[in-house]
Amino acid sequence: MARTAKLKPWVGRTDESMPGIHVLLRLYAKQNGLCACGCGRTMNFERDKIDCDHIVPLRDGGENVEANLQLLLQEHHKVKTVAENVARGKERQHKAKAFTALRKPSFQSRGFPKPTEKYSAARGAMRTLGDER
Repeated sequence: MARTAKLKPWVGRTDESMPGIHVLLRLYAKQNGLCACGCGRTMNFERDKIDCDHIVPLRDGGENVEANLQLLLQEHHKVKTVAENVARGKERQHKAKAFTALRKPSFQSRGFPKPTEKYSAARGAMRTLGDER
């Protein structure tokens, strides 16, 4: 007799919780043994190094649940992680640049007059009016 009851999807208690082997086997069956990156390579638990990856990273608001997990070959997981970190860095730079453009300087000028500059053809340099000899 076949089991008709559905298994409850795995939910991690904390962000550091790792899924068990039964969850990994369900993911493997769901992906038909193929790497989730789209390369089409078949994964083998005995031959290949396989990583469990969050589709939406935890630091970007993803949840530690079975629906947000996928299996990738280790080399493809490293490439995906580097690409996510580069994109996150570019986003931070863009936000920082926009923030500093809106921010006013924290100091105020006292309003002292700036010296006017005068060009001297004899010396060929810029001098202030008070510096003439």
